[in-house]
Amino acid sequence: MKMSDVGFKGHVFGFIKFTPFVESFLSGDLYMNNFKKYIDIESASGKKGVGDKFEAAHVFTELTMNFFTQDTNELIMSGRTKKLNFRKNINEKRPLYCMFAIIGDMLKVVNEDEKYYYTKFDLPNEQIDKMIREFGDSLIFVTPSQFIDRITRTLNEKGYAYRGGLVKYDDYNINSLARMSSYKNQGTDIYFWKDKYFENQYEYRIVLTDQEVDEALIVNIGDISDISTIFNANEFFSDKFEIRLRKKGNLSIH
Repeated sequence: MKMSDVGFKGHVFGFIKFTPFVESFLSGDLYMNNFKKYIDIESASGKKGVGDKFEAAHVFTELTMNFFTQDTNELIMSGRTKKLNFRKNINEKRPLYCMFAIIGDMLKVVNEDEKYYYTKFDLPNEQIDKMIREFGDSLIFVTPSQFIDRITRTLNEKGYAYRGGLVKYDDYNINSLARMSSYKNQGTDIYFWKDKYFENQYEYRIVLTDQEVDEALIVNIGDISDISTIFNANEFFSDKFEIRLRKKGNLSIH
């Protein structure tokens, strides 16, 4: 039985950060690169993974394009395009911070009692291997509620406008109604769509919606070593650890 089957679908039980800068992270330094950083990574390497050339972009598939003269409104050319995408220049410079989220959908219940669900990861081995290849074999587990509290307190103190949430994954080969409606509304949703190719990243991100940066913005939220634990990635996702979830929503790893 999965946690999503007992009313916890989409519920965040923890955050994971893959980073070689462990001490900096534990001291509370959050390096918020802009979207262009991730766009350029795929554009330069031609490989999807850490980078994504469609970040913060409106992406359309199989569109019919008609061209008219401006003065007479006469149709002069018509054709189909396989893929069309565009983004506002301002959106490329929005800073964001990304983490891997542990959600109910990826956990299976192996036992339970009156107080706890006892769970383990229920992810395909190839998915775990892909994640480790792309992000590294060392990770830091962070308690979610306290981490978000410290981030939001700091951002509020600095006067930043921001939005946080899970990324929504969609098949970019299809013009889905939900995504098209989101584009039409011209809101901050544009920062939270990614192609289904990346769905194994289970990403939670925080975007500063009123800031533009050319280089990484470093936001320090104070020491977080008290709510963080370092793990080897292969061990963390193995059967070695059991995630015990209090039925009221608290979490501990053993």
